[in-house]
Amino acid sequence: MARPVNANAAETKTRILENASRLFAEQGLGQVSIRQIAKEAEVSLGMVHHYFGSKDELYEACIESMYTELLLLRETLVAEALAGGSVSELIDRAVRAGFRFARAHQPAVRLVMRAVVDKGMLDEARQESFQKPFLDQASVALGALLGKEPQPLRLVLQSLNFIVVRYALGRLEELTLIAGVPASRSKEALARVEAHLVETAHAMLGLPTARAG
Repeated sequence: MARPVNANAAETKTRILENASRLFAEQGLGQVSIRQIAKEAEVSLGMVHHYFGSKDELYEACIESMYTELLLLRETLVAEALAGGSVSELIDRAVRAGFRFARAHQPAVRLVMRAVVDKGMLDEARQESFQKPFLDQASVALGALLGKEPQPLRLVLQSLNFIVVRYALGRLEELTLIAGVPASRSKEALARVEAHLVETAHAMLGLPTARAG
């Protein structure tokens, strides 16, 4: 049976986005051509222009795709919060979910961070649509759980975000080195990094820092 045209179109667009995100993240906007993206995605040059227009428009589509994924992560973390349990358990689940999400989306996360480094900040539209709502909502919710004022928690939350992302973007060779384990034990290194991030989050929030499994 022939595959639906729309399904093929969706797969093609996803493949273009994934390869474009990786190339933009590795080389930067100015160093990547549409022709290079088309070659990596195994599509024609015209196909890239058909779906995304210019290179700048494709770059923005890559960034927007990442923020769409981040909104899904936010929904996941809200669900985790509603799952019950202690504040320590909530922090444990949230940190691990964030770390695993960022590792699963490394090229897109690296692209977002490259844009931040290049400009020194998120653009105003994404500050209003993503960063500010996250800090507003998360600091108030966490403040209520901890019995603390939300304002100081904004810096803690943003700092935790930076720490988690930095580790999540690390190659396995780096993480095994940092964790002090042989390169063949990458799973152990990842587990140690996760445990460390959970402990760090607990310490920054003034919670007990007993290791979570």
